Amino acid sequence: MRATASLPLVSLFGLFAGVAAAQSPVTQASQVGGDAVTMAFPAEARVAYVDVDRVAALSAEGKAANAKLNDLRAKKAADLQARSKQVQALQDKINQGTNVLNDGTRVRLQRDFQRAQIDFQRASEDAQSEVQEAQQETSQAFSARLFPIIGEVAKEKKIWAVFGTETSLLWHDAAMDLSEEVAKRLDASTKRQ
Repeated sequence: MRATASLPLVSLFGLFAGVAAAQSPVTQASQVGGDAVTMAFPAEARVAYVDVDRVAALSAEGKAANAKLNDLRAKKAADLQARSKQVQALQDKINQGTNVLNDGTRVRLQRDFQRAQIDFQRASEDAQSEVQEAQQETSQAFSARLFPIIGEVAKEKKIWAVFGTETSLLWHDAAMDLSEEVAKRLDASTKRQ
């Protein structure tokens, strides 16, 4: 059975949020006496699931991709903050000089202020678009590496179908979560290259 990239991966590498380090409600480990205990995958199981966000949080490749996206977000945020300060400085000049500026200077400052506001808005939209594009490219590249590994694990375990947790998983046996094993295999395949 061949996996396709049609699974919803929108949540992977959220636009302004990093991958959650905490386990989601759908996890492989069950809490026993405060310690996480990994459950054995049942040999008779014919369906399983993978939490793609968890694989991203566990795997070195996912962590590196998330760090790269966070760097881009930080760079864009710093640029927007600098532009915002320029807009505010022009607004302050206009407010402070209301009574002392001649009409020509006031008009020029107001034009500069409006131009700066428009530039800020465009830069904000461009930054958001660039981050979304990078997020989408990262998600597609991660999926291209991930899906064959999910297929390998599924074939080895003779699984009929593997679901993503993005498909509204309402109940599950935590032992059927392949996320941790897939993350380990992803890391191992990255080291081989």
